[in-house]
Amino acid sequence: MSNSVTRKKRLWLVLVIAVLIVIGVAWFTHRDDSSSTADSTHQSGDAVSAMAATQEDFPVYVSALGTVTSLATVNVVPQVEGTLESINVNEGDYVRRGDLIARIDDRTSNASLQQSQGELAQAQAQLNNARQNLERNRQLYSRGAISRQTFDDQRDQVNQYQGTVDAQQAAVRNARANLSYTAITSPVDGVVGVRNIDPGNLVSSGSSSPLMTITQLDPISVVFSLPTSYRQKIATRLKQGVVVNVFESGEKQQLAQGHLQSIDSQIDSDTNTLRMRAHFENANTALYPGQFVNVQVELTRLPNAVVVPETAVQSAQDGSFVYVVGEDNKVQRRKIVEQATSAERVAIASGLKEGEQVVVDGVDRLRDGATVNVVSHSLPGDQQMTPDTQATDSDAS
Repeated sequence: MSNSVTRKKRLWLVLVIAVLIVIGVAWFTHRDDSSSTADSTHQSGDAVSAMAATQEDFPVYVSALGTVTSLATVNVVPQVEGTLESINVNEGDYVRRGDLIARIDDRTSNASLQQSQGELAQAQAQLNNARQNLERNRQLYSRGAISRQTFDDQRDQVNQYQGTVDAQQAAVRNARANLSYTAITSPVDGVVGVRNIDPGNLVSSGSSSPLMTITQLDPISVVFSLPTSYRQKIATRLKQGVVVNVFESGEKQQLAQGHLQSIDSQIDSDTNTLRMRAHFENANTALYPGQFVNVQVELTRLPNAVVVPETAVQSAQDGSFVYVVGEDNKVQRRKIVEQATSAERVAIASGLKEGEQVVVDGVDRLRDGATVNVVSHSLPGDQQMTPDTQATDSDAS
């Protein structure tokens, strides 16, 4: 019995020792793999994105808040009295200058024209008769058959009838104009607004409410204000052309690009600002009257500036710096002097040359002299990758 117990204890001891050996081997193997991975990671360096500094003409912009304003907004008001017969356009229609948009009952205007034409014909007949009498009196006066007074009276009568004819001719022209006003045409190219009066209503030139409003959309303008400190610099470049960009709220999406058209003639003394108007082609109607937009005015242009993405530039107590990637894949902390910032890019005044690679993503983990692994040559979010990365993705697929 005791031998049997002894054999069981020995068997359990052997099993425990075997398990401990297996655990020990697995632990040492895992530690070696971890050390190998860590060494490999250390040797490859931190993964970063880097881009080359470029040299280009760098535009410097000043920003403002602007309002889209139509160059022509016309309230269509009747010029004659009558019943509105028809509206020949729909709300929102695009019309061209001269297009028929409404009609007013023209019977009264036609009658007025006919009356004026009849009165003109009567006055012309009287004038012709007076001229014939004057010619006869001239002959009689030359023979001494009538007095000077009689001849002068006949001449005055001709002048009187001539004045009557002139007045009647003006009345005919006025009646024709009133008749033409019964066919209302668009005075500008633009879009028809909301209709205020329906056909069947009596309208007149004294109506307080227009039939409709027509607003020109293309071209269009944006009005904005800038501090007066920019006036001289912008005014000197106005004839050469000042580029103006407009963006939607947040300056994420550019809506249009145009040029500065004019500068106001006086300064707003309350805000010390100056109003300006920019002109834009607007065939796609991206700009709409009354819309608030963000405006960027090109203040100047720096020739042959060294430019890097804004994400590459870091700040410290001793000033701005970038990490430059060397041929040995080690980074150098390089102090720079910024010249201007615009559109998420920075123009460098000194400290960097064209073509040098600067880290644009992964900067937070770096230190001077650190080894890096450049996995991308694009900004964060872009799809561009290095050949090694593309090959890895291809193998994985």
